[in-house]
Amino acid sequence: MKVTRSWAWIVVALSCLLLFSVTTKADAAVPDISEWQGKLTNTQVKSLKSQADFVINRVQYGTGYEDLYHTNNENLYVKHGIPFGSYDYATFTSTATAKAEARKFYARSNKKSKFYILDFETSSMGSSAANAAVKAWYNEMRSLTNKKLIFYSYQSFATTYANSARQAFDAQWIANYSYKPTITYSLWQYTDSYYLYSLGKYVDNSLYNSSAVSSYHPLSWWLGTSYAYSSYNVGQYAYLYKKAGTYYDGTPVPSSAKQQLYKITAKKSVTTDQSKQLVYLAGLNKWVKSQDIAAYWIGQHGSYKLRKKANLYSDVNLKHKTGKAYKKGTTLKGKVVRTGNLYRIKVAGGYITAQVEISNHAYYETMPSSHTLKASKTFYKYQTKTFNKSKRVAKVKKGSTVTVTGVGKRSTGSRYYQTSDGHYITALHSYVKFK
Repeated sequence: MKVTRSWAWIVVALSCLLLFSVTTKADAAVPDISEWQGKLTNTQVKSLKSQADFVINRVQYGTGYEDLYHTNNENLYVKHGIPFGSYDYATFTSTATAKAEARKFYARSNKKSKFYILDFETSSMGSSAANAAVKAWYNEMRSLTNKKLIFYSYQSFATTYANSARQAFDAQWIANYSYKPTITYSLWQYTDSYYLYSLGKYVDNSLYNSSAVSSYHPLSWWLGTSYAYSSYNVGQYAYLYKKAGTYYDGTPVPSSAKQQLYKITAKKSVTTDQSKQLVYLAGLNKWVKSQDIAAYWIGQHGSYKLRKKANLYSDVNLKHKTGKAYKKGTTLKGKVVRTGNLYRIKVAGGYITAQVEISNHAYYETMPSSHTLKASKTFYKYQTKTFNKSKRVAKVKKGSTVTVTGVGKRSTGSRYYQTSDGHYITALHSYVKFK
């Protein structure tokens, strides 16, 4: 990130280039871009998308100088969906000027930036004053944004002039073109001679993969990625969204396959795009990402416990809200109904979605492998499958264990367990747990 580089640095970088080509291969570039790379074109940035995981873009050289092309370049990153972070090449000389520089940096920055960086690599201050100024910059930025704040410098400067203040940052980005840094770092700028073919230029490049850094953060951490619900199970039915573009193998999803229901017959964990799970859909015989589906409860389960807040609608198509919403953790009695290829739960006063992401059935529907349950609350054993008060035979206190021999289902969808002594108990999650 230096504005000028001595011939000594260039010689070091060139002498180490062969070594780094063997030991530090990046899966994708994380280039440092400033006005020195010029005013980028639409064609260049479109090509850059396939080469870079994310870009780090200079916004200013201190308060007094705004990077000539940062606005143009950032607008192109946004247009082509390239994530980027923004950095301030620091020139402050006191705590007061550090605060002012932070405010100017934030005002100039594109708010689509995923994180903000203090590039602190030159100073006329002594160690104590420099640490205080870096801390002031950090505190001022933290008052302006909740996004991640990253500290950048080369190792010897970082330990001399910001050794205490840099510890407050969410991550540290350290430059060392000769060898891996020996201080904690999550991003390593290992070269200033990485050829970025999309731009036709040599740039500074960095690594964040686990084998290259001492404090690893996945790509999702840097980009603030949110993931789709990814806890689907075999046997559930998945609705393939209209927006689904390709299967996991990269082949296009035909229009005829979209907005249909398929049974999930296999699942596996994988992190890709906005998904942390793949599901295998019977009939299509394809793996699809969890972001491209919604799974529904099919059949009757009696009661449902909400995993998330659920709005109540007056119509089965969920077009008209009643103004009422149920909180996460609420247990509702209801009946599953179908509308087209979608499912709803009919509850008192209206309908809620039957998506498994929103609710879980309130009853256990399988036997524990140990055939033993532990009481989470006090409840009763009954003589019959219908739990009338007059049929109670014994109280089961909280913390007690019960041996069960079978699980049954009523016509309403509710479940119960048969005990080893011939009685019946509830199968509600809220009352019993597998032991």
